[in-house]
Amino acid sequence: MFSAYLFSEIYIWTSSKSADLDRIIKIRNTERPTLNERPVYLTCLFYFHAIVQAAFHLYYDYDRIDMPTVKTKPQGTAEALLVATPEAKLISRLLPSATSAFSRAVIIAILSPFLYSLTVRNFAWSFTRCLAKVAWSLPKSNALPSITPFHWRFLLRTVAAGFLLLMLWEVANAAFSVYVGQEPLKNDRPITYESRDPNGSLLTGLNGKKLQTRVSCTAQY
Repeated sequence: MFSAYLFSEIYIWTSSKSADLDRIIKIRNTERPTLNERPVYLTCLFYFHAIVQAAFHLYYDYDRIDMPTVKTKPQGTAEALLVATPEAKLISRLLPSATSAFSRAVIIAILSPFLYSLTVRNFAWSFTRCLAKVAWSLPKSNALPSITPFHWRFLLRTVAAGFLLLMLWEVANAAFSVYVGQEPLKNDRPITYESRDPNGSLLTGLNGKKLQTRVSCTAQY
């Protein structure tokens, strides 16, 4: 949720004027400043994405790291052992991740107006307004805007923004899992090869408290 908040702030502050995502807008005819509900809704939308992403992360065990098992070949044999590179593994996961991210972005964009209106709209509006009053002189009325920020063009923008956020999470998680799961090698040799006491280093790693260290040492052994 913290990353969703950071993403929302960057997205809002880098959007063009046509997106109408300014925190404060001027009331027509009076030119008095008032709070814009669109960025409030967009931030809540990203929070919804964060909750759904966390659920997927736990249910599908995104923390799992597949450590490759490589069967050694006798020296001098003509058989070549093909091991996929990290880049190839990551590219192979892009299309499934993009498909899943887009479908979730569409579904959440459709459901969010209802979730926002029925659950957090009053709180989000009041809380944001209290923060905004520190820097701007706003009207005393705390009533919700009569026009909701659910215009179809804005909903299309929420689909695109949600897709970008989901892909950021998916690609970052996939890249971490792929690169951490690589063989513990340095220059195609075990990382303890240059150690003065390779066997002692392996035994120390096998007795380590971190599971990843023990698995890496087992792979070397």
